[in-house]
Amino acid sequence: MLTLELPDSADGVKQKLEDFKVQGGDDIVISQILPYNQQAVYLEGHVFRPGKYPYTDGMTITDLLHSYQDVMPEPADHAEIVRLQAPDFRPETISFNLPDALIGNDVIKLKPFDMVRVYSRYEIDAPTVSIEGEVLRPGAYPMSQGMTLAGLVRMAGGFKRSAYRGQADLSSYTVQDGKKVLLNHTTVDVQRALDGDNSADVAVNPGDVVSIRKLTGWDDIGASATVTGEVGHAGTYGIRTGERLSSLLKRAGDFGDEAYPAGAVLLRVQVQQQGEQARQEMIRRIETTPITVNAGVLTAADQSEQMQAMQQQRDQVLTTLRSRPASGRMVINISEDISKWENTSADIELRAGDTLVIPKRPNFVMVSGQVYNPVAISYVPGRDVGWYLRKAGGATPYGNKKYIYVLRADGSVVAHGNSWTGGNLMNLRLRPGDSVFVPEKIIGGSQVWQNILGMAQIMSATTLPLAIGGVL
Repeated sequence: MLTLELPDSADGVKQKLEDFKVQGGDDIVISQILPYNQQAVYLEGHVFRPGKYPYTDGMTITDLLHSYQDVMPEPADHAEIVRLQAPDFRPETISFNLPDALIGNDVIKLKPFDMVRVYSRYEIDAPTVSIEGEVLRPGAYPMSQGMTLAGLVRMAGGFKRSAYRGQADLSSYTVQDGKKVLLNHTTVDVQRALDGDNSADVAVNPGDVVSIRKLTGWDDIGASATVTGEVGHAGTYGIRTGERLSSLLKRAGDFGDEAYPAGAVLLRVQVQQQGEQARQEMIRRIETTPITVNAGVLTAADQSEQMQAMQQQRDQVLTTLRSRPASGRMVINISEDISKWENTSADIELRAGDTLVIPKRPNFVMVSGQVYNPVAISYVPGRDVGWYLRKAGGATPYGNKKYIYVLRADGSVVAHGNSWTGGNLMNLRLRPGDSVFVPEKIIGGSQVWQNILGMAQIMSATTLPLAIGGVL
């Protein structure tokens, strides 16, 4: 292997090549120029002219960065030198203070291959301020020198129409003795600051949070409630804060001639959402609660049969529960004479999205569940639960007679043990629109299992009268 060292001059290169005789079988390799220069240093980051610079003996940081004119605005104090250490050229990071280096307080000598990195102050523990609430672009913003509250509001796009412009809340912090953080809350007249009053404007500091409040009652703008059914003027009405049921009915022209106030239905969005959460939780509990058979003296065949029956009952309850979403109904107790319950506890305060349904006076009582003939029976004044059950053929062998209950037309439930039933639900006199429900006996299982399925039956059955009445 022969190496041909070429001189710097063109004539010398030509002469060298002519003097070197090539022989058959020679393999000539011309190496490429090295991608780096051993007599160079490199500059990158938050500077105007990054790149490769020639290295000279005794070169320092100030030979590479002469002054702040070579650095872009708002540099960080922290800067670094990445140096390759012989013999394996592993990188080593050397930190230095940029201001000290630029003014000559810290003379840092460079070596070939050094990489000098200058950072922006937003790259190294970037200081930010936050503005939240009623501005067009809430969020965190880079902290700049001399930033004020008014300037921050302008950066965030200014106020929304919903903003309360009288005062803003400013939360700031201080570090006490380097051990703990102390928070401080103040109020600022933000509108005066935006109008140019320097005495009202305040400087913001890193970590500050500005909160622009919302006008009182803004969320109630456009709030409405709907009245349908037997009223003088059914429709949707705008409501004000604190408006009550009686006021809405009067605006809707009072009850119609065929109205049945005792069966009025008030549907509320928030109640429906809570009811739907409860329904989903009940479905989850039924699905995750294990089915256990109380073996006792049962044979293996009887245990298998009971397990199959329990699984079938669980599947039926789940199917019914899944098919009947929560209604969002609130129990209300009103009568045809509004003056008797106006401004009482029965005069419920309205919420945005409420729907009030005033049905016609029904002429039936519904009997459902485990009876021989689930049916709507014509209402007969003075008749009790026992009479209507007999008309429906009575409870089947699968019906749980101990837990029969009545769902009143107003949405309230009457079960065994209520004081006004005298201990015997069968003697309770029914009203038009009431419903009698006979739940199914829970097959086997623990007491916990029986309670879960029993509650699930009641939960799914309470929406039935609404569906029959055409509300759902």
